[in-house]
Amino acid sequence: MIIKGALVWSGKEFVQKDLFVENGEFVEKSSEPVIDAKGYFLVPGFVDSHAHVVGTGFSKLSVQFNDWDELFERDLTSEVVVGRGWFEEPDGSVVERLDRIEAPVFLIRRCGHKAFLNKKAMEVLGVEERYLVENLEKIYEYVFKEKIAEFYRVGEEEFLKHGVTFVQSDDLYGVSVERLLSIIKHSRIRLFEKLKPKDLKPEHFGDLNKRVHVKGVKVFMDGSLGAKTALISGEYDDGTQGVQLLTEEKLEELARFCDEHDLILNVHAIGDSAVSLVLDVLERHRGHRIIHAQFVQEKDLQRVKNTTFSVQPHFFFEDQPLLKKVKVNALHYPFYRMFKAGVSISFSSDSPVSPCDPKYIAEHALKMGFSREETFYLMTEAGASQVGIKTGKIEAGYRADFCLYERNPLLFEDDPIAVFVEGEKIYEKNGSSH
Repeated sequence: MIIKGALVWSGKEFVQKDLFVENGEFVEKSSEPVIDAKGYFLVPGFVDSHAHVVGTGFSKLSVQFNDWDELFERDLTSEVVVGRGWFEEPDGSVVERLDRIEAPVFLIRRCGHKAFLNKKAMEVLGVEERYLVENLEKIYEYVFKEKIAEFYRVGEEEFLKHGVTFVQSDDLYGVSVERLLSIIKHSRIRLFEKLKPKDLKPEHFGDLNKRVHVKGVKVFMDGSLGAKTALISGEYDDGTQGVQLLTEEKLEELARFCDEHDLILNVHAIGDSAVSLVLDVLERHRGHRIIHAQFVQEKDLQRVKNTTFSVQPHFFFEDQPLLKKVKVNALHYPFYRMFKAGVSISFSSDSPVSPCDPKYIAEHALKMGFSREETFYLMTEAGASQVGIKTGKIEAGYRADFCLYERNPLLFEDDPIAVFVEGEKIYEKNGSSH
């Protein structure tokens, strides 16, 4: 394939040139077919270094709400009601109204780490607790088994329409590894899938095809700020300090397994104490990754050279109400400082916790002091290089994952008019997917 006359992003500026694609990657020369791209901007597709494709589709198809009044404006008449988005716990009158609904109602907090159940939901799950914290697996097992393929398809579409061609995802919601792998092997977007530690069988890992790379393991060292389960050295307004979900010994065991099988260990750690515990292990193992790192001890910045980070600049702004409930003597969301110090960071959405739109991430990264060029790099090449996949850059030898725009995409104002993965057009702005 020959792409003629596009304004191509070089990493520093746009240059009008022809590009050549053969067997799904950029090459020095190739033959027909020819695409006339004169007047269009051509950039690498965005790379989301931490999100949930299935969860994004699930969220899109479930009831979306930000507060309890808004919830009751929605249609709550289906056989199973699943919603997401609440921030503050409901008062007694809200609980009473939800208990009057005959169907099971599962309402997941925005952070994804806590869920409210009405009486019918408690009954069908066989639990006595009104809230599930951290372990929402029972909900996923109940809801996801029949619809996970549909959730993946819808989630994939959400990423594509915003120009995201590569998602580093974990999607094991209440289904077997075999079932998940049977779904993601048909993925149109590029996928780096992270499995959970209970599924550590070497035969589950590897490249399913040129687009789908099952080469990660995902574990949790702590929870979330919203659920007051992120592990901090200070305390929350109720006197607690969060929870530690993994022992150092288990993390060491997982790191060794990943080293032996050429996998990347991805550790969720939000609080400063959680980050410290993870670094105690990962500084002995090169190339693994911490996800979030919203609080970091000053002393820990000196020992991160072997570790990469997937961070979310928008969380700093979204979390302002939560920060009033936390006292911790640590650096808060020190992403800009880490980047300037040469630490390997990449940007991610953590969708569906936040929108999967790179424009949303960029808006907040710019407010944190990152330049447009830095922001674009951290949403493309940076995330791909952390997992050793040659994409996110327009250069011979890199995978031909790219987008065409009518206006300068570094303005972060528009969605692409066309999206290509492995040199194949898989999405057009008029709504047709391929």
